[in-house]
Amino acid sequence: MKKILIALLGTVVLMTSTSAVYAASGGTMLFHLKTGLKHDDAQICVAYNAIWAALEEGLEVKVLVDADAINTFKIGWRGKDHIEDYKIPENLRQALAEQFSSPINKVPKTYGQFLDLLHDKGAQFYINSAFLVVAKIENQLGTVENISAKFFKPVSLKDMIRMRTDADYYMVY
Repeated sequence: MKKILIALLGTVVLMTSTSAVYAASGGTMLFHLKTGLKHDDAQICVAYNAIWAALEEGLEVKVLVDADAINTFKIGWRGKDHIEDYKIPENLRQALAEQFSSPINKVPKTYGQFLDLLHDKGAQFYINSAFLVVAKIENQLGTVENISAKFFKPVSLKDMIRMRTDADYYMVY
């Protein structure tokens, strides 16, 4: 299986206008989101940027939400998750507009909108069902009742292993 590294140059939060170091030639890319928003907001925010870049390169994108990242999408007492209304800095929105040749009004203003954009562009989202139960977010395997993004598909541990071994490219955040 051919492996490549996609380098996103610039700072952790602000992407700069550069060419891709390597161009993808099709295949499947798995993004493994493990770090929760409360512990390091840069990890999950940069992941969204990279997911968009992979989609633009024509890759089939799968996103596995796992470990502490699950808590980012847990519905809180106000009926929302931690990232839904989290605003994207204006300078990052401008950088994204430039990098993806997109009008600024088409670039999301919040990470909730960004998540929806990625899903609409074809990213497939999966979530570790076992950890949802262990973290007491869900009461039974296979449910996402307490997760804000209803398009997340709960997966088993065996499914997670198959996703990782079947992926042509893999990035962890």
